[in-house]
Amino acid sequence: MPIEATAGNSIAVRTRDRRIARLAFGTTLTFLIAMAFDWTLAYLAPCFVIPLLQAPKAPSLTLAARIFFVTLLIMLVCYLGADFARQFPVVFLVALIPGLFWTFRYNLRGGSKLVVLLILIGFMLLPMAAKLSAQLTWQMASSFVGNIALSLAVTAIMFTLFPALPSEPVPEPKPLLPDHEVDRQAWIMTFITGSITWAYFSFDWTNVHTPMYVAIFIQQLSLARGRMVTKAILGANAAAGLVTMAMYSLLVMAPNFLFMATLSLTVILIFSRMIMSGVRWAPLAGAALSSTMILLGSAITSFDDGGGDMFADRLGELGAAAIYTVVVLYVLEAFFPQRQLPVNLRVPN
Repeated sequence: MPIEATAGNSIAVRTRDRRIARLAFGTTLTFLIAMAFDWTLAYLAPCFVIPLLQAPKAPSLTLAARIFFVTLLIMLVCYLGADFARQFPVVFLVALIPGLFWTFRYNLRGGSKLVVLLILIGFMLLPMAAKLSAQLTWQMASSFVGNIALSLAVTAIMFTLFPALPSEPVPEPKPLLPDHEVDRQAWIMTFITGSITWAYFSFDWTNVHTPMYVAIFIQQLSLARGRMVTKAILGANAAAGLVTMAMYSLLVMAPNFLFMATLSLTVILIFSRMIMSGVRWAPLAGAALSSTMILLGSAITSFDDGGGDMFADRLGELGAAAIYTVVVLYVLEAFFPQRQLPVNLRVPN
């Protein structure tokens, strides 16, 4: 019995270490490529590769092609829709609400998180960019296609270098919410994202990153089940801000690519160990890692153009997005609380 237990522990440790290495090296490689070539919104690429690297196996060639095609289609539709929004703003603002609602319904019913995030960013970011420049809109839309292509390529490389083991844990499917609860949460999320999009689009506010951060943050909150988890997600993003401040300060003192690579790998390894620890708060480490990559990447790409000011701006934008989302979420949940079902009708955990 002790021998069997020791063998089981050895397999579990080996599986965990391989998953940590796959996530850490893959995220670092994606981040470094994005920083080296610095295309539009390149710093968002790690946000797409992180969930792919946490999967129990690499996407098949067919699935990867399907993901890339869906991304291309979503960005093309959103690009054309952004030009339509510029020409017919009232129609766009009216159509935005049902579009967001059905997107969140799809999300809460177990839809693809990647597809939902791309649709949200397409709805909330590209129409505002179109009011500034058609070229900027095209660059943003094409950058997401490039980010997904890079993420898929890095994922394939990492699963080749660190192949999946038979003992890789398969995530358990979460129970689906009742229809009335899906509608309630979808309307709340629609109000949060729709109201800020309406405000930015109507008043021509040029700080277009905040709606994008709201889209990313609401995606994190869509996984929450209760106010304590919501507070924890907010705390994870605050911790990410502190970590990024420390990293950015070190990089300002030693602006060297090799040092940046070493520092990034070290920090991402720490986050990866937390994510793969299996404890209840492990998903919060994933949220913190994504926020850290966004903040650090957007600051590094501006080293030669007031990087310190840009970092402060991005930190403020992310903080504003998080605070706005949580405050409105709390207010709406107070006015529209979750309806309790009879015991015999509740969805099993």
